[in-house]
Order: sequence, then C-alpha cells, then structure tokens
Amino acid sequence: MPSGRKNRVVVSCVILETAKITDPIAFYQATHVHLIRYTKDSESKDGKMYKEFYDRVCEIIHEQSPFDVEIEEHVAKVYDFAAMLRTVLSIIQKERRDSPNSDIYVNISAGTPEYAAAAAIASMMIPGTMPFSVGTDEWTIQTETIKKIYYENDKPIGYTKKAREPYQMPYYSIDIPKEHLVRALRVLHERNNNRQPVTNTKMIESLKEKKLWFRGEMIIEKKKRKTDENKSDAVYYQRDFIEKWQNNEWIQKNELTKKYELTDAGKNILNTFYTDE
Repeated sequence: MPSGRKNRVVVSCVILETAKITDPIAFYQATHVHLIRYTKDSESKDGKMYKEFYDRVCEIIHEQSPFDVEIEEHVAKVYDFAAMLRTVLSIIQKERRDSPNSDIYVNISAGTPEYAAAAAIASMMIPGTMPFSVGTDEWTIQTETIKKIYYENDKPIGYTKKAREPYQMPYYSIDIPKEHLVRALRVLHERNNNRQPVTNTKMIESLKEKKLWFRGEMIIEKKKRKTDENKSDAVYYQRDFIEKWQNNEWIQKNELTKKYELTDAGKNILNTFYTDE
C-alpha cells in the first residue's frame, strides 16, 4: 500500500455473485478486503462452482484496482446466522484493534440471507463501521440452464452483471454484550462442564485468575477480619455478575442442584462473542 494512503476495509460474502462484491470494492478503493466464502466437496458440481466464483472475484479485484489489495479469505458456514455474526464481528473487532483509524465498510447485499442479517447487526455493534448495500444496474440474461445464468463467456458472473453505486444503510446503535460479563460466563460454563464447584468463593478465585475481577479498591479497617472482605466479594459477585446474567436471561438456577446453569440464550452468547480463546 502506498505510503500515506488511508486503510479502507471492505467485508463481503461470496456465493454466486461477482459484480455486487467487486464493484463496491473498486468504488471504495479498498486496500484490505475480507471475503467470507462457503466450501463444499471440491469434487462436487456445487463445490467447483463456489470455488470458481471465489477465484473470479479475487481476479476481478486485482484487475480493477490500480494498487495492491490485500485479500483475506474466511471459510465459514454462510447459512448459519450465529456463525456469520461471530465471523463478521471478529473481523471488524480485529481491524479496529490493528488499525483504529481504518474506514470499514460491510457489504450486506451479497451472500446468504443469514450473512446479510448478521453483517448488518455486527456493523451496528461496532461504532464507526459502515454497512452498505448495492442494487443491480444490469442483469445477466436468464435462460433455462444454470451455466448460462451464472456464467458469461465461460467466466463466473452471477445474476448481476453490473452493480449500482453503493449506498450506506441507516445506522442504529446496538449494544454489544460487555466483554468481562461474557468471558466470566464462559468460566461458569466451563466449571459446570468440568464438574468443578461453582460456589461464590471458587468462582471469585477463577475470575481473579482470569483477570476478570474488576472490583474497585475498598477501604477496610485493619481490624476487620478476612471473612468480612470475603463477604464483600461475594456481594459484589452476586450484584455485578449473577444478577446481570439473570437480567440478560443468560443463566437460570437448577432447582435440583441449586447451581446456576446457562440457558440457550447464554450458550448462544458464548458461541457468538469473544470466541478468541
């Protein structure tokens, strides 16, 4: 990338389209492109077609750009909403960490419906990220055969032959779950799965070991017994972890074991956010 050029990032999903992906990348003069793609058995007819479209998209990006463009490939389950939300979020968060001043554009007009919905939500969870869509300016001629619908001159093209100028979507801020609450919830879940005690004392010890204990300094008289401090920690754990998990409906108490366990919503949170460990 030439010196002084601002980093412009575009995130897209590649299935059976080219122009809806490559035209916006050229429009935004992207320097770094993240392409999420789906894979099937490479020897199957569908598998070969998906790979041909991905390769053609990469080829067009390099043909259209007057400067080097870094293309990063992400293989994921594009028909799985949770997987798409997790993938797009991780891409955006990493870009924000590595290059805070980058312009980040997320294409929600190509790919699967699951990708489009997840990409829109992920974009609105990270401030400064710009979701956009593109319409079709020129369609390919549809005939009875897939080959003629998706290909032109034996090259992958998709339904859209030429895309319109991208337009940014209205932005609505969506709160992302607080990182320490999600990571602490993962500690509870792992201890339950490993049949380890999840008492207040044991959970507090684990959270401190994981550096997830952010309780402010408290003034305690020297004459106070250690049990008083432990009691204060237990109150803090109940108030700032247990109660917040319950309010979010991430946990529920098992009436038989009297232990807190994750709900389906809580498990979905763990499968989606802060999954880098």
